Amino acid sequence: MWWLGLLGLVLVTWGVVSTRQILYPERRTLVPPALFPAYTTHTLRARDGSVFDVWRFEATPPRARLLVLHGYFNNRYQVLGIAQGLQERGYEVLLFELRGHGSRPGPYTLGIREAEDAAVVLQWAGSREPIRSVPSGILGWSSGAAVACQLARRAPQVRAVVTDSLYPRFYPIVRRGIRRRYHLPTFPWAWITWGCLHLVFRRRLARLDPVALGPYLNVPLFAIQGGQDHVVPPVAHEALYASWAGPKERWVDPSAGHVGIFARDPQQYCNRVAAFFDHALKSSA
Repeated sequence: MWWLGLLGLVLVTWGVVSTRQILYPERRTLVPPALFPAYTTHTLRARDGSVFDVWRFEATPPRARLLVLHGYFNNRYQVLGIAQGLQERGYEVLLFELRGHGSRPGPYTLGIREAEDAAVVLQWAGSREPIRSVPSGILGWSSGAAVACQLARRAPQVRAVVTDSLYPRFYPIVRRGIRRRYHLPTFPWAWITWGCLHLVFRRRLARLDPVALGPYLNVPLFAIQGGQDHVVPPVAHEALYASWAGPKERWVDPSAGHVGIFARDPQQYCNRVAAFFDHALKSSA
């Protein structure tokens, strides 16, 4: 019966290694632009005591305050162009890095701690004179958009949300990633990884899925999606869009891939996002 022990060892090892790879993602190098927009750096303390920094792109006076979140495997350089474009349109923009990304130590917590960090950023920004009464919105790319949904559920100061390439459920992303990277079937490999993630966080992760949060989110939504997105298929995005309780609109580019619309036409992207925030934040004031 030695083979049963060996099989058990293999499965346990797989669970530990695959879970760790999700919580400590590969750090991809993004080259900063040659012309870096002006910003100020501020050091904040998270609720668990860890320290992180925030980049603040100022506008005087700001039309609104926007928190912009990058996606998985990336850092804030990924959304630096958006921050600059929105700043040029009169918005104060805030950037920070998700846990386990860029210069921040891990683990990444699937949005649990990251949403707490985002709430700390907005609370800090909202306490600063002389612009504490400025309305706030949030824009997130991919997993950053999932963090935005968790933040909108718990932070009443978030008045509008823009999501780009947001997944409705996290488990299919895990399953698809294991199949694509390791060429392994869902059973038992994805099941083991999913179970280990539940053990790590000691909660039902499905309750954090954007599609599960959608019925509780009454703030305006602008959902951006590419028709050639192979990470989050458009058909999956339909369920998320239908679940959102608040007013909503969307922009689908049939030929764009995952978070690929901004690169096609940054000016149009920033114009449409700014127009949404102008209307949504003005009507919620």
